[in-house]
Amino acid sequence: MLNLGESLKRLRKERNLSQEQLAEMLNVSRQAISKWESNKTYPDIENLILLRNLFNVTLDDLIVNTNKTEAEDTIIPGKLPTDNIADYDKNEEENDPSDNLIIGGFIIGISIGFVTSNFMWGIVGSFIGMGISYILDYIKK
Repeated sequence: MLNLGESLKRLRKERNLSQEQLAEMLNVSRQAISKWESNKTYPDIENLILLRNLFNVTLDDLIVNTNKTEAEDTIIPGKLPTDNIADYDKNEEENDPSDNLIIGGFIIGISIGFVTSNFMWGIVGSFIGMGISYILDYIKK
């Protein structure tokens, strides 16, 4: 969850800066700072980088602002647990050869293309690799 406004306000107050002072440092209006702190708008990437440097924090700390215990207890859909990432990658490679078949078909097709001076073989090879991967997926099921 984005907590940029809360983070920005907390960091600004910790350094005893007013919205006006921070605005001057970033060369933006005080209203822009107010909108950022209320999450009505967000700074562009250049201002995010300036804020990161000014407050000496990471972009993740600035934008997400979660403490360790909250981050450990929160499950984010689509996010993998970091301690099992090696196991996930290993299982993914073992169970899904389709990417390798497509790339392999493309490489073989490009090789044939170099020999025959017809580089359409690269595309043909990709489609052959894709077809084989679909056949293997069907057989698995």
